[in-house]
Amino acid sequence: MEHLREYQDYLLAYRLRAVIGGQARPRGAPLALAAYAARRLRRQTLAREVATNADYRAALREVERLSDELSFGMWHDPVETNALLRQVVAVGGCPALESEAAFAEALLTPGERRRAGPAATGRLARYYLALVRSAATYLDADVFDRVRGALDAERADLPLVVGQASVAVDDA
Repeated sequence: MEHLREYQDYLLAYRLRAVIGGQARPRGAPLALAAYAARRLRRQTLAREVATNADYRAALREVERLSDELSFGMWHDPVETNALLRQVVAVGGCPALESEAAFAEALLTPGERRRAGPAATGRLARYYLALVRSAATYLDADVFDRVRGALDAERADLPLVVGQASVAVDDA
């Protein structure tokens, strides 16, 4: 189940980056689940190589490229989240980050919202927006640990709603 949540993280990050635009805009189309999994496994293999290979530079560059393509850590690594927020500021803001309703409208397809229903859609939007907001607490380790601990407890029960690599198109 966690692998599907990670894919959902990727799709929502892809969609958010597409909505933000500018330097945040992802290259290429969103990956289908199988392509995402293959790249994720490749990244994992390369990351192990970096730790054991004396000439790690090429593998590290590829890990960084794959991390960017997969938006790896964007929601859960406050350094990555803050980097995205700097891009949001650079383009003048992002309405999708301003409310749960705007998040759901911008990042979930009508079919996904319909399948999830209002309660699960709101819960999903609340969770991801809380991850973004919690990145600002990163400067105070105690506050960050408390905020993220509460969010981590919610992850196991988070609804899975996103479909295969659809981008703001009704997948009815």
